[in-house]
Amino acid sequence: MNRKILIVDDNPENLYYLESLFKGHGFGVIVTANGREALDRARSDPPDAVVSDILMPVMDGYSLCWEWRGDERLKAIPFIFYTATYTEPKDEELALSLGADRFVLKPQEPDVLMGILEEVWRSPRPAVRRTAGDAEFFRRHGEVLSKKLEKKVGDLEARTRDLQVVEESFRLAFENMNEIIFVIGRDLKFIDISPSIERVLGYERREFIGHNIAEMRRFLAPESLPLVLKNTRRILEGERFTASYGFVAKDGTARCGEVSSSPLLRDGQIVGLISIARDITERTQAEERLRQSEARYRELYDFLPLPVYEMDLEGRVVSGNQALYRTFGGAEKILANGYAYQDAIVSKSHDRAEHNLQDLLKGERIEETEHLFRRLDGSTFPGIAVTGVVEKDGRPVGFRGAIVDITERRQAEEKLRQTLESLHRAVVATVRVMAAAVEVRDPYTSGHQLRVAHLAASIALEMGLDRERIEGIRMAGSIHDIGKLSVPAEILSKPTALTEIEYSLIKEHSRKGYEILKDVPSPWPLAEIVHQHHERLDGSGYPRGLKGDDILLEARIIGVADTVEAMASHRPYRPGLGIEAALKEIEGRQGGVYDPRVVGACLDLFRVKGYAIPDDPPVLLSQL
Repeated sequence: MNRKILIVDDNPENLYYLESLFKGHGFGVIVTANGREALDRARSDPPDAVVSDILMPVMDGYSLCWEWRGDERLKAIPFIFYTATYTEPKDEELALSLGADRFVLKPQEPDVLMGILEEVWRSPRPAVRRTAGDAEFFRRHGEVLSKKLEKKVGDLEARTRDLQVVEESFRLAFENMNEIIFVIGRDLKFIDISPSIERVLGYERREFIGHNIAEMRRFLAPESLPLVLKNTRRILEGERFTASYGFVAKDGTARCGEVSSSPLLRDGQIVGLISIARDITERTQAEERLRQSEARYRELYDFLPLPVYEMDLEGRVVSGNQALYRTFGGAEKILANGYAYQDAIVSKSHDRAEHNLQDLLKGERIEETEHLFRRLDGSTFPGIAVTGVVEKDGRPVGFRGAIVDITERRQAEEKLRQTLESLHRAVVATVRVMAAAVEVRDPYTSGHQLRVAHLAASIALEMGLDRERIEGIRMAGSIHDIGKLSVPAEILSKPTALTEIEYSLIKEHSRKGYEILKDVPSPWPLAEIVHQHHERLDGSGYPRGLKGDDILLEARIIGVADTVEAMASHRPYRPGLGIEAALKEIEGRQGGVYDPRVVGACLDLFRVKGYAIPDDPPVLLSQL
């Protein structure tokens, strides 16, 4: 049979703890709240041990122990004091003198307390040391309890003062809070309402207390009254929740309130409800402004003609405007199928797109990127993507960007390219016609201009000039002698040495060439190049005696090429002198007459790279 333990304590928490502990170890438990109850229960059903507190109503622990040890049926049962109430050495001394087996202070670990109990059961009962008789016990008992009660009364007074402070704090808070607290009974009448009703809505408390909520039509917005009555009934049935209602202030202004309500219980029964109402007018207005702003933003967002997209950090499209859905083939398919950037562009652009997204996450700035985009139906179009990072609380959460369809631009560029190519061919043909016109007048120098053009362009290429500038040099070289159209044919083809007057006429061809070309539209300074191709660094050239950097680089290049080709070729008045003689000529006079950089490039062409002037030079620059 299991042992039974009698617990004596007026503190419900202590009773619960000890009851749970002893039952958990398999003991039977008798629970009592004072010494008188404990004696009555023990005399009718003796326990195997008693665990008792000291200060209790009706009968304290010391008195219980005195009575216990004087009862023939109970005095052999172990008695343990378990207390924490104002203990001092005299407490334990009195307890043991009454015949208590142990005086244990709270709290104790469960194992320790159970060990004490087992030890008591194994030990013989202590003798009761009542040396002074009953009068002495009651005197000492009264002194101990008196001191304990003084301390307890002092603590109660302190707690009372604290409670008064707390009560005052709550009263001040109740009267000055911005929220409105109100209590409604089951009859739907206001029992109380906080003074804040006057500050918040302008009403006085007396306008509510004792009145049924259904009578407060001027207090509630018309559309909110049925909802308030419905929700009030639900709360009185045991529900609790928060709802928003429209209110009307005393000055007639509309307000919005959020009301949190709970049932009010008494003895387990619902006797009404208690609510806290907060004025959320400003918040509601801000939310409405935000909603309208978001609606306007969405309208603008969808109005944009450019496809705009938002992606998560994995590159999946999570949102887009109408232009995006129209461009790629439908919102449902894009948003429902985890549509990602890899689906929107052709595979050759995947690596570049992924690299761009990673750079953006690192905080780097990327330029707009061109891709070939692919629609859901498989068709493609060229476009430019401009993407940025979307952040929340300082952390990246995705990407946002736009796509510019450049199909029309590419078509226009291709049309322009074809037009420019056509114009270029026309210019080339015109130049060839002009060059041919010069050759008709001077058949003995046929092909000279085109060979000079080829050599000059090759020198410019060797010097590292850009392709556009080289093309201008080639074009100018092809017509550098166009001014000879103004020179009599008999002078151009004279097989003997020219007179001084004839040579003067020949020297005028640079100026005449400038006059012919100066009004011809061109992306290159053709007229000025032709004008300067006989100028020399030291000022010994003609027609203006220009020096150094006053001479265009293009003219300096053509001047060297013209000299080399002329010396190497046959002329009516002398046989060709050969390439080596021509190279020695420019090599010996570089720095004075000829530009050293141009001469160096020309010498490298012939002596290092084995260049030879072609008899029939190609027309296109790409054939150099």
